[in-house]
Amino acid sequence: MIALGRGDPFLRKPIWAFLTEEDQKIIFNEGNTYFQDDLPNEEHAGPICHGPSSVTAQTSLPKRHLTLFDLVSIGLGGTIGSGIFVLNGLIAHSYAGPAVFLSWIISGFAALLSGCCYAELSGRIPSTGSSYAYTFVALGELPAFLAAGMLSLEFLLSGSAVARSWGDKVVEWARVQLSASDRVTQLLQPGYNVNPMACLISILATILVTMGIKESKIVTDFFTWIKVLLVLFMTVGGFLLFNAENITPIIPPEFGVSGVLHGAMSSFFGYLGFDAVCCVAGEAINAERNVPLSIMITLGLVTSLYVSASLALVGMQNYTEISSESGYPMAFHSNGVVWASQLTAAGEVITLPVVVLVSLVMQPRLQFALAKDGLLPPIFSDVDSNGNPRKGALFAGILMTVFATVLPFDALDDFISAGILVAFTMTNCSLIIMRRQSPESNPSLLGKLLAQFNTLSFATCLVLYHGLGVLAGYAFASLLGILCIHTVVTICRQCPQASSFGGSTSSRVKSQGDRNYFTTPFVPVIPCLGIFLNYILLCRLSFFGIGLVVLYALLLALFYLFYGANHSIGRREGWTRRHYSSIGVVHENNSLELNSFSIQPIT
Repeated sequence: MIALGRGDPFLRKPIWAFLTEEDQKIIFNEGNTYFQDDLPNEEHAGPICHGPSSVTAQTSLPKRHLTLFDLVSIGLGGTIGSGIFVLNGLIAHSYAGPAVFLSWIISGFAALLSGCCYAELSGRIPSTGSSYAYTFVALGELPAFLAAGMLSLEFLLSGSAVARSWGDKVVEWARVQLSASDRVTQLLQPGYNVNPMACLISILATILVTMGIKESKIVTDFFTWIKVLLVLFMTVGGFLLFNAENITPIIPPEFGVSGVLHGAMSSFFGYLGFDAVCCVAGEAINAERNVPLSIMITLGLVTSLYVSASLALVGMQNYTEISSESGYPMAFHSNGVVWASQLTAAGEVITLPVVVLVSLVMQPRLQFALAKDGLLPPIFSDVDSNGNPRKGALFAGILMTVFATVLPFDALDDFISAGILVAFTMTNCSLIIMRRQSPESNPSLLGKLLAQFNTLSFATCLVLYHGLGVLAGYAFASLLGILCIHTVVTICRQCPQASSFGGSTSSRVKSQGDRNYFTTPFVPVIPCLGIFLNYILLCRLSFFGIGLVVLYALLLALFYLFYGANHSIGRREGWTRRHYSSIGVVHENNSLELNSFSIQPIT
């Protein structure tokens, strides 16, 4: 008989519990101050998995070894994929014409809004887990588990979809560029919804990931920058063949501004993947600086590449003739540059698998973070002597291989996209909670206002996308929009800036030294605007995809209630002073004495 877990499903995890022994020594030594009520207490003296006392070569990920270059490579490798190879041609041909570059600029701004939230949170909470870690600190355990489930859609299912897409491209490349025989094509695409090449690339990625992060890092760095060189080649080649007549008019009358906006909504999904950097923050050198910086560099480079490459594409071929599936190879071919067409097609086949590799690197690290908190079985927190979560990588690799080989993703694209947007929204909400606080007279005000804003935003976007056919629809959408703005203004006026990062909601560190964190400007306006744009994108997805996300969230909640709540470290044992047992002693006056220095309590 399984008993439902007891305790608070919204229990928040203190920031210091995410830090390794090395991180805590660095932070403490630089003069940061813990508030008295943030220090551990005497309750729940049982053993716990999170603190420095439990961090050993067999229970933790590798020591911090990822440089800024590695992080940018991971960000670019996980982001640049079908967005530039497929979406550019599709958007130019079907939605925006020559104005496709404007669509990328608009969607880049939307991605930047959420990117700023990820950047600040990743610097403040430099731990493995991405949205899971941030939501755990700000919203609590159950929301964090749901966020982790949504991230799995991005890492596991999205990676499987890319593997399957790559398999289809190999068949097309072999048929068109290599003039493969029907027998070879039949072997590569036997039918019955089976994709052998997707199976092959998933197996190869699994083998590489189980070898360790350092081996995966080398391959990721190499193929990512090969892919960047390929995009630069396509861009320069396109501008050399540029014909100004092809971009006149910039916005074709049949598409108009609405077409550009439609293209922006479609192109936003070409930015997904930049947040992969946050999932390896626990292995990044100088994470509080390098992770936020790598996110900003990734978004800047990706936007620049997308905008310039899209302009080159519509410049070398009229938008009405651009292929929706193979834009660049066909555009070069139409200009008589056959070798460039062949090189571009081959380069896409060679470099696209790095997206699969990056996705598979992230998933076992997310599982590791969940298992360390007791929310997944302990086997997912097992690591080898080099700190590699090999068992978790093997499990994720097997799932990815099966999904990529036999699962049709045409009907699941909206499901995956909706889950990722939910994770983005939860991260944006987390930053608001960490940077703002409720007034003492009304401790729950900020939470209520955030819930109100999310509800109003979703309703507004739903009406905007599905209800604008009559005058009443416009009036109702306008009213809801005004209420959204009023809610944001109310947060600004009644919920002051927190005195320290996180305020009084959970354990926080207040920097007393010269530690410079990335800080998102205009909070809560920027996070709220990001939330609203996420809902706009969410509401344009099919009801089937949104319904699948709701069903998926309910299944996650049930798993949490029957397993996670019963095995949760925080709910069963709490965050205790045993975290500090290997680096110092907490005295009766709540000062923390380390080996050669001590931190005095705030008086």
